[in-house]
This record gives sequence, C-alpha cells and structure tokens, in this order.
Amino acid sequence: MYVEPGINIAGHVVTSFQLLITGALLLCAAAILMGYRRDLKATLRQSAVTDRLADDLARIANALERIANQPADLAIRDAARRSASKMGAPLEEKERPPVSEPASEEAHRVAYSIFGR
Repeated sequence: MYVEPGINIAGHVVTSFQLLITGALLLCAAAILMGYRRDLKATLRQSAVTDRLADDLARIANALERIANQPADLAIRDAARRSASKMGAPLEEKERPPVSEPASEEAHRVAYSIFGR
C-alpha cells in the first residue's frame, strides 16, 4: 500500500513541513504588521476643545439612550398598570406618570447648532 507524502490541494501535493513553514511565515507577517500598526496610533492631549467634545458626545449619547428607551419604558409602565389592576392595588403616586402641561412655543426653540452659529 502506497502512502502519499502530503495533502492534495487543488491538484498539488503539499507536505506537512510546507504547511508548517507557511504558518510560521504568516505568523511572522502578522507580528510585523501589528508592530508597525502600533506606531501609527494617534493620541489626543486633554484640552478645553477635547473636554467640550467629550461633553457634547456624552450629551448626544444620553439623548439617544432616552429616545431608544421610550418604547420600553411605555411597555413597562403599561404592564405595571395591568398587573396592578389585576391585583386590585392602585398605583403608587411615584409610579404614576407626571401630568404635563403643553409647553409654550418659546420653550421649543432650539439653536441651529451647538456652536451657536
């Protein structure tokens, strides 16, 4: 019985030694690329501009989280009302949604930009 010396890949015979060398070369290339990439990092020093940018990004992120959680908050509030009505217990004062009055037109004015342009 004849044992082939390697693996057939696309009609070519590849030995395990060739696979080992190819793997080692790929690992070396990856290490070199990672070392080169480390030199390309950019750093920001703390300044008034970066602090303002961080504050603005945090404000935007908080607003997006509030917008994203509105349907979930509404569903939770409705489920709490249904379960409270089944139990016969009234909602506590702190769980009731606040009654809000319609705001005036002046309260809805928003600057066109956060930079005041």
